[in-house]
Amino acid sequence: MRNLIVALFSLAAAPSTIAAEETTPAHVYQAVVQLGGDVDLVREVMGRPESTIDPWIVVEAQPRHVFYQAQTLFRKANRLAVELANAERVGPLPVPEDEIKPAMVLGVIGRAREQIDAVRGELGITYRAETPRLDVDRQPADVLREVVQTSRQLNFLIDRKFRPEDVYGRLEYAAAYVAGALTGDDGEPEYGELPPFESGKVPADVYRRVLECLELATVIGERRGVDVLKLNLRRELRRRDIAPADVYDLATTLLSEVAYLTLVLDAKDVGAPPIERPKHIFPSHVYQIAGMLQDELARLEERM
Repeated sequence: MRNLIVALFSLAAAPSTIAAEETTPAHVYQAVVQLGGDVDLVREVMGRPESTIDPWIVVEAQPRHVFYQAQTLFRKANRLAVELANAERVGPLPVPEDEIKPAMVLGVIGRAREQIDAVRGELGITYRAETPRLDVDRQPADVLREVVQTSRQLNFLIDRKFRPEDVYGRLEYAAAYVAGALTGDDGEPEYGELPPFESGKVPADVYRRVLECLELATVIGERRGVDVLKLNLRRELRRRDIAPADVYDLATTLLSEVAYLTLVLDAKDVGAPPIERPKHIFPSHVYQIAGMLQDELARLEERM
C-alpha cells in the first residue's frame, strides 16, 4: 500500500503550466520521474516484475537525444493504453525541423502521461505518484537516463513486445540517412556493403554492433563540431541481458544521432537500401543490416 501522501493525489491532479520559453531540463526531469512513479503504480496492480537493469551512464546529451527516446516511451505508453484501456492509438508528435527545445520534450512526456492516466483509470487507480521537487541542476543527460529507465519498465507491461523487425526498421532508416551523406553530386546513391549473413546471432550481438555504430557516429560528429551523445560504452558492451526492446531503444538513439549529423552534412535524400527485406526477421538479419550501416559510417569517417 502506498503511503498516505501518494494516495492523496487524485486523477485530476496535473502539473502547473509552464511557458515554453521557461521550460528547462529540470522541468522535464521532474515530469519523467513522476511518470515513472505512475508507471510503477500500474506495474504493481498488474503484478509485473520490476525492471532491474542498470541505467545508462550518460556523460553528455542534447534535447534532441531525449526527444527521440521520449517518442519511444510514448509509443510504449500508447501501446499499453490500447491493450488495457481500449484507448484510441495516438500518433507521435512530428520531429521538429528546427532546434529541439526542452518544452518539445515535455510535450511528448505529457502525451505519454495521458496514456498512462487512461490505464490508471481503467485499473481503478485513483491516486498517482508524488510530484518530486524541482531540481534545477538537472541536465539533458539526467533526463535521458530517466526516460530510458521508464521506457524499460514499460517493456514489462506491454503484451506486444518490440521485435527484431522493429529494430531492423530503425537501422534501415539510419542506413538511408548515412548513404545520403556518402552520395556525391551526381546523385547516384552510395550504400554500404551488406556483410554475409551469420546465423546464430542473439540480441546482445546486435546491441554490441549498434554500439560500435554509435561510437563511429560520435567520432564523425566530434570532427564536425557537433554536440554528440556520450555514453559509457564500455559498460554497455559488457552487457548480456539484452532483449529486442533494449536494442530498439539504442537503435533509436543511433537514428537520432545520424539524422542530425547528416542534416549538418547536407546529405542527399535517398531511398532505403536496395536490399530485399527478409520475410521473417531474426537477430541475425538485424546484425547483418547493422553491419551495412557500420560500413557506411566507417566510409564516412574516412572522408572527414
